[in-house]
Amino acid sequence: MKVLVTGASGNGGQAVCRELLQAGYEVRMADVMPPSAADLKELEFVRCDSRTVTDVQQAVKGVDGVIHLAAWHCAHNPPVSDDTIFAVNVDGTFQVLEACRREGIQSIVYASSMAYGWGSVYGVTKVIGEDLCRSYHEMTGASIAMLRYHEFIPRSYLEFGGKLLRNGVDRRDVARATVAALAAASKREFGLFRTIVHSNHGMSEEVRANFRSLGQAWCEERLPGASALIAKYDISLPGEVEQHDLTEAREVLGWTPQVGFIEFLRDLKQRDERGEDVRSLFVPSELPQV
Repeated sequence: MKVLVTGASGNGGQAVCRELLQAGYEVRMADVMPPSAADLKELEFVRCDSRTVTDVQQAVKGVDGVIHLAAWHCAHNPPVSDDTIFAVNVDGTFQVLEACRREGIQSIVYASSMAYGWGSVYGVTKVIGEDLCRSYHEMTGASIAMLRYHEFIPRSYLEFGGKLLRNGVDRRDVARATVAALAAASKREFGLFRTIVHSNHGMSEEVRANFRSLGQAWCEERLPGASALIAKYDISLPGEVEQHDLTEAREVLGWTPQVGFIEFLRDLKQRDERGEDVRSLFVPSELPQV
């Protein structure tokens, strides 16, 4: 199966391409710039601005499935205008789906977002994007997965750990979920499917809702020495942990996240014992080992 990945040179796109290769797919990368990672430079690459009809048609031609990741979001640095966010995220998504319709592509994964909603231009673009996916499914019968990713923006290692308790997710879990969604779409396991892609800590509701007071004991029970690590590295604990029911993702896609806060602490403990300078580490170049 040959798969097009739009936005392939970005943080998430590179991880998805690696996961596709590992799973045995043939990959075509599409983006406005080729990937910088040495291990991806030999893959097929087409320059594609998703707002440009001819670019998108060239990118989609001859593939069996599409993973549409190309988008601007509010946290990009340097920032871009709301006009640009809207044009890329809405017009670009329409152009990709229209090209898929012309090519008869029936397996699609769309990158939606936890920011879905009406509180920002970016959030609105994801509302419209999901509506476009629904429309394409109704018109063509294609299997489309709409994945509401949580945040996986590159950041410092210690900040990454704290974010896992809030709205953060490991980009490898993002990549695994994306490839699992494509595989399920290609097998016609669903028509139109939507799920959240987030970490999962398996906490009881009592712990989740009172994490600042109960969290350290919960961590210590699962990893002796966790409390000392949290204190040593001044890891800020939220009052409440953001946690979602991912049962449907497991049942439909066969996917469950593998990196949560305990996995992070376990990795931190190993690095601490080796005497590493963890404050200088950066994710995703230094991801916790799982």
